[in-house]
Amino acid sequence: MRDPRLRNLLQNAALLLLTASALLLLARLPLLQSIRLSAPPLFTAESGGEEGDAPPAAMFASVNLMATRDSDEYGRCGLLYAGMEDETLQEVIPLFQEALGSAVPAGAVEDTALREALNHPGLYLELTGGPLSLEAVAAWLGEDAPFPSVVRSMALTAEGDEGATLFLLDGEGTITRCATALPVSALRSSCEKISPNGSYFAYETGYTSLAPYTVLMPKVAPPPDVTAERPAGYSAYNLLTALDFNAHTLSRYTESSGAEVVEESPRTLRIGPNGNVSFISRGTIASPLYRASGTGLGEVLAAGGRLASALAGGTGSSSLFLQSVEETETGRVLRFRYQVDGIPVYFSDGSDALTVTFQGASVTGFTYRCRAYTPSEEAPAALLPAGMAQAIAAAYPDSALSIGYEDDGSGYLTAQWYR
Repeated sequence: MRDPRLRNLLQNAALLLLTASALLLLARLPLLQSIRLSAPPLFTAESGGEEGDAPPAAMFASVNLMATRDSDEYGRCGLLYAGMEDETLQEVIPLFQEALGSAVPAGAVEDTALREALNHPGLYLELTGGPLSLEAVAAWLGEDAPFPSVVRSMALTAEGDEGATLFLLDGEGTITRCATALPVSALRSSCEKISPNGSYFAYETGYTSLAPYTVLMPKVAPPPDVTAERPAGYSAYNLLTALDFNAHTLSRYTESSGAEVVEESPRTLRIGPNGNVSFISRGTIASPLYRASGTGLGEVLAAGGRLASALAGGTGSSSLFLQSVEETETGRVLRFRYQVDGIPVYFSDGSDALTVTFQGASVTGFTYRCRAYTPSEEAPAALLPAGMAQAIAAAYPDSALSIGYEDDGSGYLTAQWYR
């Protein structure tokens, strides 16, 4: 062929055809069938921001919210298991931010002082995950903790004409009253926008043995039934990729139980066939996924959030939410749970969805149960009427009535009352 331009054109076309054929053959290999072409971002806009020192607000568990007004006993509005996507919660969070940012403690008070304050316009917010340090709550709100404390719930009230009053409850009977610079007018305006729905506190009923500040509603619609399964994305390759391991490492073996063990000194990853994953580190790891940028609680929470996001995104499991923070002699332990539309999921054996152990700023281990929860389209199972559940729970001292799902491994969950 004498025309060089034509010869080059034909050669290029042949190369393109060969390349396309090779890619097609590679794509058909079993090894590549379950590979994700790109890893999900550690944080998305919906989860609260980019990788950094601030924990994403969406990693915190749902809350119960009560709005009070200057009206009769029917002037309260209760919302159960509101997540960060809830519009009402989004409206009131800035008020708690401003109040906490200017809070000055005035000392402990009795229940009577708080109950009198709750007869005025106000907002009561209860953490469904359990007590957290004020530092953790402040991190959730995007603020710095003004002083050390433990918070199970908090209330903003407008009983005066100056700044709103902030009450912090530790769940063990101690109530701390704080003065704030939040204008009373802003709090009153927010409460007036929320329509009453007949909710009430337990102390306003005849059930004196119930935890007094439990948010109760006259009627509770049954939550949807839920299907539970190990997600399709649960594979050794996806987990290794998400957790910054070498996905093609040969340093691996399979135990008699069927668990696959991968060793990359100084860390070991164990991937069980039932969705249980564990990680142990015996030294410092270079990957930022296993390090906080500092030893402060906000930095540790941010690192725990990155790891939780990597696990859920890498496998396609349901999202994880912070339940508690435990201080240890050498660091902290973060515990996460699953929840469906804000309602918590509990495992029958009492274990956590994810437990992450920090020594200083380093992750030294975690245990994870990979599960995906999907609301069923079928009519939900009947839930015991709220009034009957309250009466039953009142037979047990200091019961805090709540709703949850129990994952017993059957694959189908229905909501039930807990005390």
